[in-house]
Amino acid sequence: MEIHLFVTVICAILGLMVGSFSNVCVYRIPRGESVAFPGSHCPNCQHTIAWYDNIPLLSWLFLKGKCRHCLSKISGRYPFLELLMAVSWGWLAWHFGATPVLLQSIVLISLLWILTLIDLETGLLPNVLTLPGIVVGLLFAWWLGYFEDALIGAVAGYTAFWLIARVFSLVMGVEAMGYGDFKLLAMLGAFMGWQALPFIVFMSSFIGAIVGIIYLKLTQQGKQTPIPFGPYLALAGMFWFLWGEVILHWYTAILFGQGRA
Repeated sequence: MEIHLFVTVICAILGLMVGSFSNVCVYRIPRGESVAFPGSHCPNCQHTIAWYDNIPLLSWLFLKGKCRHCLSKISGRYPFLELLMAVSWGWLAWHFGATPVLLQSIVLISLLWILTLIDLETGLLPNVLTLPGIVVGLLFAWWLGYFEDALIGAVAGYTAFWLIARVFSLVMGVEAMGYGDFKLLAMLGAFMGWQALPFIVFMSSFIGAIVGIIYLKLTQQGKQTPIPFGPYLALAGMFWFLWGEVILHWYTAILFGQGRA
C-alpha cells in the first residue's frame, strides 16, 4: 500500500509539471511555433517569465491570474490543465499501479487532454500530435502483445470516418468532419485495438449530437455552425480505455443474457 501510494503521489506531482508544458503545447502548436524555444514568455508583452512566476498552479494563484509586468489576464485554462493533468496522472497511477499499462495510459490520456483543448480553442487536431500518436499507440500495442488488433484499429478508424464523411458530403453537400477527426480515431484504434471503435464511434456521436443541439439552441446559431468533434472522440476513448472490459461484459450480458438468474 505504501509503494502504491508513493507511486500515485509521484505521478500526480509529475502530472502537475507536465500540465505546465501541456499548456505550452496547446498555445504554440496550432500557431506553428516551437514548444521548446523561446522560453516561457507573456504573449502580450513578450516579457520572459521568471522561474518563480512559472511554478505550476501556485504562480497563477499568487499573481491572481495576471502577468506580473503588463497585468494582462492569464487564461484560466493554464491552472485548469495543470490541475487536470495532476489529477489524471495520480488517478491513473492509483488505478493501474506500477505497470506497463500505466505508462500507456499516461501517454494516451495526456495526448487526449491536449488535443481536446486545442480543438475546443482552435477547431484543429494537429498532425504533429495525431500522427506520432498513431505510431506510439502501435508501439505500445507491439510491446503489450496486441499489435495486429491495433494495426487493424488504426486503419479501420481512419477508413470508417473517411467513408462516413464522404457519404455525408455527397448526400448533404457539406463536410461533416475534418481529417483531424479521422486521424484521432485512427490513433484511438492504434492504442486500444479495433474492438474499441464501435463504442467510441457510437458514444462520441451520441454525446456530440446532444451537446451540439443544446449548444445551438442556447446560442441560437444555425445548423451550419462548426462544432469540434474531437473532444467527444477523446471522451469516449477515455471511457473505453479505462472501463472497456466492464462495458463489454455489460453489453454481452444484455445481448446474450449472461449473468441472469
